[in-house]
Amino acid sequence: MARRTRNVPLLGGITGHASNLAATLVFEAISLRSAWRWVRTADLLLASGGGQLDALWGGAWGQPYALARWAWLARRAGVPFALLSVGYGGASTWLSRRFLRYAVGSAAYCSVRDAGSRAMTMQLGVKRDLPVVPDLAFGLTPPSPLPPRRPGYDIGISPMVYLRPGSWPIENQAEYQRLISLWANLVTATAARGDRVHLFVSNPGDMAAVRDIWEALGEPIRALCTIAEAESPNALLELFRGLDVVVSSRLHGVLLAIVSARPVLALSHERKVRAVMNDAGVSHFCVDLTTATVEQITGILRDLADQLDPCARRLREYVEVASSALRQQEDLLPKLLKRHQ
Repeated sequence: MARRTRNVPLLGGITGHASNLAATLVFEAISLRSAWRWVRTADLLLASGGGQLDALWGGAWGQPYALARWAWLARRAGVPFALLSVGYGGASTWLSRRFLRYAVGSAAYCSVRDAGSRAMTMQLGVKRDLPVVPDLAFGLTPPSPLPPRRPGYDIGISPMVYLRPGSWPIENQAEYQRLISLWANLVTATAARGDRVHLFVSNPGDMAAVRDIWEALGEPIRALCTIAEAESPNALLELFRGLDVVVSSRLHGVLLAIVSARPVLALSHERKVRAVMNDAGVSHFCVDLTTATVEQITGILRDLADQLDPCARRLREYVEVASSALRQQEDLLPKLLKRHQ
């Protein structure tokens, strides 16, 4: 029906939407049945990490609905559902907030990774205690750093596809091109100073930004740079062994640098990046990506280079505190299992 009428004005649109709706409902019914069969075999259902309490990607029927659906299935099956060190991004509609409130309220246990996430989650109308426990990335054990190479510094720079059309929910081609120019000028200024630049990503999708920056660089500068293919957390931790400073916008690029006790300059595009830098006690090395200038960034890089050892020491102290909090949280999980049994 939809195929035969798709070229008919108005009617084609109606039948097309009806066909898509029917297909979605059938797919969801099949998915729910499969999820129900699986969750009944579980002893504990966990959700963790960033992007959990967030409606940016897909709206209310994206992550908020998915989280509420798992919470409902777990409750129906009598399986404890826990949210571990989750972050709050944003939920602009009543329905997305309602889904998230149900998921958090139904959980047997819920912790958030920073005070800002706690405050915003409470604004959903949640009536429960929400302990602040750092991101689970602090449970990783990084390898020891390599001896520094001198003269010059090894600088890891990680751009991202923020606002890139086709790659980000909010698209702005002109602003994206301005950011690409910012990153390219930063690479050029860093390499021209005699430092070794290593471009890397903490999200595979950001390789598009690396390619755009690479095209904007002159051949002499390209010869002074490398593109590091680090496609997993362990690979990133290994890469950070040989870096003196990390420059990143993505949260997990910043997080893993802190976990590795590598001095990091965060070019923040979201609250969550500023939050982790503040918690680690290095908020003075965090600037707003959308307003930063090359001169500002290179000035902070110079200051950071003068404080490498004190900064690394401060980060190691914070990582120890964060890791201890995670270990205490892990001790709670067996109690949830006992309650279920």
